[in-house]
Amino acid sequence: MEIKGKNLDQLFVAGASAVGGVAYSVVAPVYNEEENLQALYDRLRPVLTEMAGESWEIVLVDDGSRDGSWREIERLNALDARVVGLRFSRNFGHHMALTAGLDATRGQRVVTMDSDLQDQPEELPKLATKMDEGFDLVYATRISRQHSASKQWTSRLFLHLLNTMSDVPHEITGAVFRMMSRRFVDQLCRLRERHRLFTGLTAWLGFQQATVEVIHGERHAGETKYTIGKMLKLALDSITSFSAKPLYYVMYLGMAISAIAVLFAEGGEVLARIATFLATPNSGSDQRPPAAITVRPAATSCRNLLRYDGGSPD
Repeated sequence: MEIKGKNLDQLFVAGASAVGGVAYSVVAPVYNEEENLQALYDRLRPVLTEMAGESWEIVLVDDGSRDGSWREIERLNALDARVVGLRFSRNFGHHMALTAGLDATRGQRVVTMDSDLQDQPEELPKLATKMDEGFDLVYATRISRQHSASKQWTSRLFLHLLNTMSDVPHEITGAVFRMMSRRFVDQLCRLRERHRLFTGLTAWLGFQQATVEVIHGERHAGETKYTIGKMLKLALDSITSFSAKPLYYVMYLGMAISAIAVLFAEGGEVLARIATFLATPNSGSDQRPPAAITVRPAATSCRNLLRYDGGSPD
C-alpha cells in the first residue's frame, strides 16, 4: 500500500507503518542504486535474523533516483513487508534522506549505512557487541579503504578542517555506518537543521559514544554519487554550521587589514613630507636646517650685547 509519510513533506511511504516496534532498524539512502538493492537485502536478511530473529526492518529511502530504484524497492516490499520504502519527489541529498529514514524507524537500535555495500552487513555484530557495553552510539572506523587516492585525500582534508574548526564533544567522522540506541535517535530526530551533516549532528549530540574497526568493502555496482562540487558544498555548509571560528577569523582578518591600511596611510604622509622637502629649490647638502640658521644670529647678538656691557661709554 502507499500512504503519506509522517511529518515529512513531498514523501510517500510503501510498506510497514510506524506502529509497534522491532529490535533493529536499518536505514539506507538510495540514489540510482537499482543494481545494489537485491544484494543489500540478501546480505542484510541473514545477519539481522541471526541478531534479532524476525524483529527487524530495512528502511530504504529513494532520494529522487532516476533509474529503477523505486521499482526495486516496491518489489522487495512485496516479497518481504519488513522492507519499508520512502520516496522523495526529487533529490534532496544524502543527509536529508538519512533524516527521513530515521523519522520512520521503529527499532530499539537503529543502524545507518550506505546502500552500495561498502558498509558491509556482516560487520553489524561488531557494532552490536560494543553497544551491549552500554553505549548509545557506536560508529565504524573503516580500515583498508577502497576509495581512490584522491577521494581519500579530500575526505581526510575535509574532516581535519572540520574537526579543527568545530566545537563538538566528539570527533566528527566521514562514514555514516553506525548503530544508535532508541533514545539517541529520538533526540537526533528533534534536530531539524536544513543544512545537515549527519555525522556532525551525532557528534554534537553527545551521550556515550564508542568506535569499532570494520573492513571497508568494495562497491557492489555503480559509481560514487559524491562529486568534488558536492563535497566542497558540504564542507562549506558543515564548517559554518558547527563553528563560529570562520566568522572570528574573518573579523580578525578585517581588523588586521584596517590596521595595515592606517599604518600605510601614516607612513605615506611622512614620505610625502620628506619628498616635498627634498624637492624644494636650494635644498642641497650645503643648506643647513632652519634650526641652525636661527640659532646663529641669536648667539651673535648675545656676544655683541656682552661686549657692549663690558665697555665704558664715550
